[in-house]
Amino acid sequence: MKKFVHAVDAFTAFTGKWFALLILPMIFVVMYEVIARKVFHAPTRWGFEMTVYLYGAHFMLGMAVAYLYDRHVRIDVIVTALPEKVQLWLRIFTFLFIFAPFVGALSYASIEYAGHSWAIGEHSWSAWKPPLYPYKTVMPVAMIMLFIQGVATFIRDIYKLKGEDI
Repeated sequence: MKKFVHAVDAFTAFTGKWFALLILPMIFVVMYEVIARKVFHAPTRWGFEMTVYLYGAHFMLGMAVAYLYDRHVRIDVIVTALPEKVQLWLRIFTFLFIFAPFVGALSYASIEYAGHSWAIGEHSWSAWKPPLYPYKTVMPVAMIMLFIQGVATFIRDIYKLKGEDI
């Protein structure tokens, strides 16, 4: 199990570094669109939509790495005041009864959502009309990565509860 946790953590850290680079093309697209619109009075058909797609992919694919490094949003004013063992028990409880069912259901639903998009060859309704199925595939990939990282974190918490550190 320790090898599994280390492998998942390494994979998440590696892919997280690459997914973070999605911010660069997004910056380029925004700058291009602003210059085209404000300087040349010639807005693009694709600029806004491409920005939304890049930001969405950047956000979704960053969820697992945020979970790995414990940088996700949560309210823990009360929890941090509790002893470490109680915190571990709360994390285990919330994984089993909130995280796993919720992220598992979202993973399943997003697989169906992306699969349907691929089956019908879905395209955007905008004037640009890019295909949506590659973008919608990001959702199940991100949710599955988040779920697997959650399992690895859950296993790590079990080891910590037993007094072992991974």
